[in-house]
Amino acid sequence: LMMVIEEFMLLGNRSVADHIAKVFPAFAVLRRHPPPKADALKKLEAVLGQQGFKDFKFGSNLELAQSLEKATKPDDPYFNVLVRTLVCRCMNQAVYFPTGECDPLDFPHYGLAIDRYTHFTSPIRRYADVLVHRLLAASLGLWAVPPMFTDKERIKEQCGTINLKKRNADWSGRASVELHTYLFFEKNGSQEVDSVVIRCRKNGIQVSVPRFGIEGVAQITQEDWNFDDDEEVLTSKDGKVTIKPFDHVWVRIEATKKDFRLKTEITYLEMTPPEKWRPAHEDAKIRQKVEAEMFPDRLDDAMAG
Repeated sequence: LMMVIEEFMLLGNRSVADHIAKVFPAFAVLRRHPPPKADALKKLEAVLGQQGFKDFKFGSNLELAQSLEKATKPDDPYFNVLVRTLVCRCMNQAVYFPTGECDPLDFPHYGLAIDRYTHFTSPIRRYADVLVHRLLAASLGLWAVPPMFTDKERIKEQCGTINLKKRNADWSGRASVELHTYLFFEKNGSQEVDSVVIRCRKNGIQVSVPRFGIEGVAQITQEDWNFDDDEEVLTSKDGKVTIKPFDHVWVRIEATKKDFRLKTEITYLEMTPPEKWRPAHEDAKIRQKVEAEMFPDRLDDAMAG
């Protein structure tokens, strides 16, 4: 049922976008999603090649979707989730814009594979939808076009403000997660746990910790490692250890107050021994309990809308 409702919402947004763009070609408020960053996808292509996936194509959104369907390991749910997370991070941010300020070739929404798209269905929680409702009402002759829409600079500025507020909200959300994560580990003490490598850096290892539902950069002693930027691989100076994306590494997580800053610190300890691996469903159960404690005031998706 929810999928049917979602499809109708997408169709509603798409239909309204087509209509207001046709009636008001100079100042209709639409939402566009540029194609993903090609350089980032090329790096991901190389990383997946190391995992045996040699046919990762991304020339179009259809090709990318088909490549994602193939890039799965039935026995490794961590890999399957992480690949999709990495693809999402190759994406550019979707933005609101007035049609008069953009070439029609740049109108499409890449993620939804739609030529014209806007937000119409949720005016109680998004100001962009309110603007679209006013345009739709004016296009149907229910009232006059609001003055702000006839001012090219004003509507452009308004779209810019909405985009800025959305970015600020995202940053605020991340800061809140960082604070609650710190408070959790301050209360529960240091933890040693398995993590999955997202990417390697010269000065650390970006990891995902499925058990706690968090990410961070695991610290390493930089003098002890060689870094291959092209392959995105860390190799210990003695040649005994090699770390690459999707590997499992054992880390320590602890709350610190270094330099008068509240911070959750992750430190690399070793490659995760096979006997310490835990089934994904076990981590999922623990993560639910952790998140309930870590974010006691979080709204569920239904309440958040």
